[in-house]
Amino acid sequence: MRTFCLILTTFLLVSCNSTNPPGGALSEQQFVTAYCDLLEASLRSRNTHADSATAAQNATTALERAGFTREAFDRTRAWYDEHPDEWKTFLEKVTLELEHREMKPPPRP
Repeated sequence: MRTFCLILTTFLLVSCNSTNPPGGALSEQQFVTAYCDLLEASLRSRNTHADSATAAQNATTALERAGFTREAFDRTRAWYDEHPDEWKTFLEKVTLELEHREMKPPPRP
């Protein structure tokens, strides 16, 4: 019985996943911001017919401008990939953020 309890406890501990991204990852709001920035950079690259090297540089610049590293972004994305249920809520927030950005008046020159 003792062995059974030990195995059951081990199984439960292994199967439990944290619902928070790991240390060094972006918070949900930071990830929303970074994700939206990357979507906009990607769209600009496509609209200007940028080559893949330029598009990659545009993405890096967008992350740097927001104060995020590619490593932190990738770590956060990997966590969301391991927690697919979190993607739905996240993408709803991305949609709202993009709608909000679209409604903002453009900056004056």
